[in-house]
Amino acid sequence: MVKKERIELGEELRIFSPLEEKIMEFLWEKKEATLSEIAKGVNASMSSVAATLDRLEKNGFVKKEKKSVEGRRKFVFYPAVSKKDVEVNFVQSILDKLIDKFGDVVVDYFHRKVEKK
Repeated sequence: MVKKERIELGEELRIFSPLEEKIMEFLWEKKEATLSEIAKGVNASMSSVAATLDRLEKNGFVKKEKKSVEGRRKFVFYPAVSKKDVEVNFVQSILDKLIDKFGDVVVDYFHRKVEKK
């Protein structure tokens, strides 16, 4: 029996923190929302959501613009990238890491998988 090397991927397999993920899923579904709508929708405090939105904006996942909402000027947040684009970039990143670490073994594996189909 061949002893398999244990690979700890854990946190590396996360694109977002749990709250970031809730916020992104909410925005992908709703298309745009105010801070208070997001906080209510993800069941989190306004301060936690505001800090998380700032981080998501700095990382290029969320954009905001001022709009008139209910007669008041408020920031409205919306996704800067599609869910599909995030998933594709994530998979590419993981595959690149696997190829960098294991080289031809990974390429051969995928070649065999494709041939079976």
